[in-house]
Order: sequence, then structure tokens, then C-alpha cells
Amino acid sequence: MTRHTLPGVQPAPLSAYLAGLGLIRLLGEQADPALTAAWTADGLVVDTTVPDLPAWLVERYVPTPIVTPWNGGSGFGLKDKAQRQALDALVALASPRLDPYRAAVAVARQVADGFHHQEWSKERSVRELRNRCPEQLLPWLDAVAVLTDDQVYFPPLLGTGGNDGRLEFSSTFHQRLLDMLDPAVKARQRSLSYARDALDGTQIEPLQRASVGQFDLLAAGGPASSPFGAADSLVNPWQYILLLEGALLFAASPTRRHLHAAGRAAVPFTVTDAPDGTATGAAGEVSRGEVWVPTWHRPFTADEVKQLFTDARAAWRGRPAQRAVDFYAATRTLGVASGVDGFVRYGMHRRNGLAHAAVPLERVVVTHRPEVRLAARLEDWVSRCRGGVTGAAIRQAVRRFDQAHVAFARDGGPLHLAGMLAAVTNLEHAAGHSARARRDLPVRTAPSAREFLDVLAAAECPELRIAVGLASCATRPSTNTVRQPVRTMRHLLLPVDPDRRWRDTALVTGFGLRPLRSVLAEVLIWRSRTAADERGAADLRGIPTFRTGIRVPDADLHAFVQPGQLDDDRLDLWLRASLALDWDRVDYTWTDPGSPPIPVPILGLLQPFAEGLAQSREDRSAGPRLGLQPDWPARLVAGQIDTVHADAVRRLKQCGWQAVPALPGLRQHGPSIAAALLPRCRQPRRTLSRHLARPIQTEPSTGSRRSHEPAQETQ
Repeated sequence: MTRHTLPGVQPAPLSAYLAGLGLIRLLGEQADPALTAAWTADGLVVDTTVPDLPAWLVERYVPTPIVTPWNGGSGFGLKDKAQRQALDALVALASPRLDPYRAAVAVARQVADGFHHQEWSKERSVRELRNRCPEQLLPWLDAVAVLTDDQVYFPPLLGTGGNDGRLEFSSTFHQRLLDMLDPAVKARQRSLSYARDALDGTQIEPLQRASVGQFDLLAAGGPASSPFGAADSLVNPWQYILLLEGALLFAASPTRRHLHAAGRAAVPFTVTDAPDGTATGAAGEVSRGEVWVPTWHRPFTADEVKQLFTDARAAWRGRPAQRAVDFYAATRTLGVASGVDGFVRYGMHRRNGLAHAAVPLERVVVTHRPEVRLAARLEDWVSRCRGGVTGAAIRQAVRRFDQAHVAFARDGGPLHLAGMLAAVTNLEHAAGHSARARRDLPVRTAPSAREFLDVLAAAECPELRIAVGLASCATRPSTNTVRQPVRTMRHLLLPVDPDRRWRDTALVTGFGLRPLRSVLAEVLIWRSRTAADERGAADLRGIPTFRTGIRVPDADLHAFVQPGQLDDDRLDLWLRASLALDWDRVDYTWTDPGSPPIPVPILGLLQPFAEGLAQSREDRSAGPRLGLQPDWPARLVAGQIDTVHADAVRRLKQCGWQAVPALPGLRQHGPSIAAALLPRCRQPRRTLSRHLARPIQTEPSTGSRRSHEPAQETQ
């Protein structure tokens, strides 16, 4: 065995990668079936019994027949004079290595005659050629065109049937073979030098001015490709020969491979482009799709490489990856073949007129991120929005979801998960305001927040804790004759009902249009009108906020009221993310933030009322508890902080507490105070007793003043 390290054969550009595959395939089939190959930082490493790879290519390589008689410029057309001359010269070379080519060309000329004189369609020409061709031509036909029941499908790697615009791949291949297989002494020496350059990454021989097509963006030339204007397309002829040989490993199949839908071509490691432009490009960008080429560091035999592309395993949710986001998810959830370490992602995008280019988008390392599986809980409803609902707002919301979806599938983590969940809420909000969408789409069933919260909680920020406290709030069933369902914050801010029906408008309007704090303050005003009808309301004098929900640390709620302490944009993101989930029967206890609250007096006085304050500090079982007065929310929003504070102080005194005076300068913060009363506070009495009130002395003190600090109560 001889180890060959080939610096000129790298995963990028695509031309170099395909040339590496071509070398592996040809050596395995024609010289050494036991060879092994692996991708390293130094290039492709091949262990084989062939001692001199460039010499083997020049002297022993047998070309795979590549012909496309249905294309203009292929050497089979009525006007293909130059191309026909090159093809005739190639098959006229006196070498047994070209015997398969001569047999394939003879059959192709028969098919070309039917195409031109009997007016066969391209589909029929492909079928006729496949039915008549020698076996050596089948790898090319499987890679360039796939025949399904009712049409012919052209995989994007090889353009539209072996051509990209005016560039015809097979005739270019014929010319490069003619140059490199010329038996003349000087031509053989030049061919050997080109082969060494292609494998070693050197440029001893000047590159040929010839088209490389879509396989190398930098070498393709064209307008604005040079500081001096337009540069020529340059190519190493052996690299072009090997890249087309390597492309044959991407042979597609019309059968149901890995649960593909019947009638759809299964193309190895190829996914479709987004319906409104690429995920990484601009809206409306034209693309044939994406090709994700696998790399591996463990040595693979030639048979293993062939099997890798035959199976083309990249599964997500039990199905082959069909979009870029599916491919990302497959690489994060053990959905790719064992031994594959990464992929290079190429977009086959239109870049120059009608010509396409393989744009290297990213190198993706296969990494296990189990949280990516959560995306599967959101995809089906979004797919329905993508499939049949029109409207600019919905299309924009779907595209933004796709971008957030890709970011989460690629990187995982709480922030990207929040972005994806928020995008779902935005899409649902847009759909709810479209009459056609409400007619065509069902209301989304929100998944349980239990698994999602385990990932989101890693963010450990007060905005998240407040958002979860808000989103998990829920009403209780009413005691009216007409029983009202339980409503969560999701059913108040979005145009959806608990019975999974759309509403014309949300119960509390303005979400996404007005400042978030003002909208949340309106929710508290809505509660002041509806809470009295709930089950258990008779045990309260006044109203509570919500008696169901995950409790928020008191320090976070007091920071929420104070200007500049929290980021409102981040809070909006976390709340939208939380509204996408179902918080029923989800319980969670946050880790103590550590720092004690800097209390806002009016908020600290009102929070115990929002929870239901005992009328007696000593006897907490005596009589109904005290809630918020029904008019307090509206007065807070109107800026009447002082009067609400005075009422709260008076009611606290009835319960045995002496409260601190009000602080000036809070009138403009009324909506924030009202909004902060919505989530359930974890320890409202602790803040009250430690910072804002003291027990009223019920008996004269003798000697030193005795403290009557009440025992702490965790609610």
C-alpha cells in the first residue's frame, strides 16, 4: 500500500471535491478495490496499491461514456460542427480504453436521429437511450436524468440534463479527454503534468481557457470576476474530467428510497430550495437547490464510499431530508450515516445571467444537539401555512420562521429556540388577522411547554422568567350558567379561542402594535371585569390577578417596573416564544436570582392583594382574603398612583400593617406597575415585611422596642 496525500483535492470548491470522488470511484472500479480514502486538513488521503496516481490516470484510466444526444452543442445536433469534430476525433483514437465510448456513441447517434428527424421529446430521447445503451453508459444516465412515471427529472448537480445554460457538459468532457489522452509524446508529458497539478495543488502547467461550468465559482470567470472587468474561465483539464466522473456517484433513483413519496426522484444529499428564495440569500433568488457533500475522517473503502452515496442517509423525522433545515436537523439528531463527520453545503444559485454556480455556503460539522428534536413539534402547522395560504404578511412571516428554523436546527440553544417559537407566534398572529387564512387554516395546537422549558431555562435571564410567568397565567372556570372555558394569556393576546377556533380580534387588542407594557396593563383591566365570575371568587373581597401560573422571583418584577433595568425587546421576544406553548399542568421553580429586590413601594404593597391578602396578620383564616379593588387597574394606567397607594395603605392597616409612604415620580410608570401585577410573585409577603411595612404595635412596649416581624410566608 502506498499512502498519497493530495493537497489539490479538498472539500471546496465543489470541482475539487467531485474530482476526489471521481478518483476514488475510478481507482476502486478499475485498479484497487481495497483502497481506502479519507478527508483531512491536508487534502484527500488515499491508501492504494497504485504507486503513481498521475501516471495511472494518463496510462490506464478508462473513461466512463458521457453523452447527451438530446442537448444542442453535445456533438449530436444538426448544427454542432465543432463539437462533432471533437467527438469524432475522440472515438477515432486507437486505444482499447475508448471501446466503451465508441459503443455508447453509436447508440447515441441512433437516438439523436430520432430526436431530430422524428421529433422525439427530450423525455422520450432519454428513455430510448436508456433502453438501448450499453451498461457502461448507465452511471451517467442515472446521474443526469431520472425517469419517473410521467416525467423526466434532472438533478440540479448536473444542470438541466447535462447542461447549464449554453454550456454543455458532455462536449466539454469530450474535448478535455481528447487533450489528455492524445498519444503523442509531448501531449502525454503535458497530460502527466496536468494530472500532477490537479492532485498536488500546483500549477506547473498554465490552466486552459475553457469553461468549468457551475462547479467552481472563482474559476468560472465572467463579468466583474476580475479587477480589470471580466476574466476568462480557467480549468485544469484533468480536474474537469475527474469531477464529472465523481458526479456519477450522485446517481438518483425514481423509486421510493427511505420513504420518499412515490414518483419523486431521490437524489443523494440534495435538497430543494426555499419557495421564496434561499434561506441564506435574498427573497426571490433563483436556485436549483442545494447539494450537501459529505466528508469523513475515518478511512472508507471504495465500496463504503459507493454505499454512502447509494444510501444517502440524511433522515429527519423518519424521512429523508428534503430541505436545508431538515438536513441541519439530521446532522444534529444522529440522522446521518455513521462515520460522516461533516458536510460542505453548496447552493446551486443563479449568479450570472442564466448560468448557475455552486456557491459554498457553510461547512457543517455533525454534532449531537438533542434539543433540535423540538422543532418537529412546530413544523406541520407551518407547512400548512406555506402550502396553501396566500398574503404578503403570511409569506413574510413564513420566511422569517424559515430563517429562525434554520438557525435553531443549525446551532440549537435557548436563544435560537426562542427565536423560532416567537416566529411561530408571529405567523399565528398574521394568520388570525387574515379572513382567508382563518377560513383555510385550523387553529394551531400548541405543544406542551414542559420539554421546551428545560432548554429555554438555560438562558437564566429575568426577561425569560417574567415572560414565562405571564404566558402561564390562566383563568379559572366561571360560575355563570354559561360556563366559560379556561383562558390563558395566549387566548387573550392572540385571536384564538380555547376551543381551537379563530376569533375576528383578540380579547385584548394591540399586541404587536402598541407598547407591550400598555397591552399587559389592558389585560389587568380585563381581569378586573371578569375575575369576579370565576370559581372561588366568593373567597375574596376584590379581585386577584391570575391564581394559576408559574411564579416569578420578586426581584425580577420590581426590576421590571424600574426604568432601564430590563430589556423590553428581549422581554417581547421571550413572551412571544412563551405564547407559542401550552402551559397547562406545567410547574417550574426558578433558581433564586441571588440579589434581593430593590423594591418599588406601590408594587410591593399591591402584590399581596394580587395574591389574596389575609384580613388579619395574626389569624389568616379569618374571613375572605383581600384582593385588588376593581378600579385599581384603570387608575394605575391613568397615572393615579398616589390614590391607589393611599387605598392600599388603608387596607393594609386594617390587616395589621403600617406601610411606608408613597414615593413621588411614579405616575408615568402606571402601565408598568399594572403589568407587573399579572404574573404570580413568588414571595410577595417577604418583600412587604422586609422593606415596605411593619406590624402595628398592639400593646405598649416596655424597655427596648420589641420586633413583631411576622414569619416569612412563601406563596
